[in-house]
Amino acid sequence: MVAHRAVQRRAADRGCRRAGRRSRVIDLSLNEVETLSAKAARGVGFSWGLADDIGRAARRIAVEDDNWGMAMLSLAENAQSLTAPDPARAARWRKGEADKPAQTPLCPIRTAALLLDAPPPASALPLAIIGVGLPVWLDAMLRRSAMRVARPAGLAKRAGVVIEHRAEIEQPATGRRGAIDEQTLAALSSFAARTYVPESERSRMRGAGGGRVDDE
Repeated sequence: MVAHRAVQRRAADRGCRRAGRRSRVIDLSLNEVETLSAKAARGVGFSWGLADDIGRAARRIAVEDDNWGMAMLSLAENAQSLTAPDPARAARWRKGEADKPAQTPLCPIRTAALLLDAPPPASALPLAIIGVGLPVWLDAMLRRSAMRVARPAGLAKRAGVVIEHRAEIEQPATGRRGAIDEQTLAALSSFAARTYVPESERSRMRGAGGGRVDDE
């Protein structure tokens, strides 16, 4: 938390309009973007392994888009409503069969992890996947792989995507900083704080931040 206060003290006084009020815009280094995002992801229940992946994906988003903070906040706020692809669905993907939608949106993090751990054969690409929640995260997670999202859907809440072969693997994200308004920073910091102090005896039993979302 001390680090976040230090960040606020050196805030860039640019300001933005949000809900009729002026909110300061704060510039974080890409390392700070990655660390904050990883801790916030862990705070809402992702395993440390997936949380680290989310941190790196947030860094990639921040390099290209000032809305990385809102993307991260949407993931944190909706984590409990996103579901991992079931084995039957994953098997259809590998066979190149038509996807079947589910009632709840797919977790983009778990979906990306599955595709990266067991890439579909070339014969299954391009692969159409229906109903991916927050698809910007699936796109970011696949950036340094041989796959990509053909038509990224930006900050859409839920969308169908097409996974295709990537000709060249992208290099690590470098340069620029990650802009975030102070209200979004405060919200993400509150999720990150869950990794520091367990909120109750029940949370102590399972470990700080150890929710049921996407634990490995």
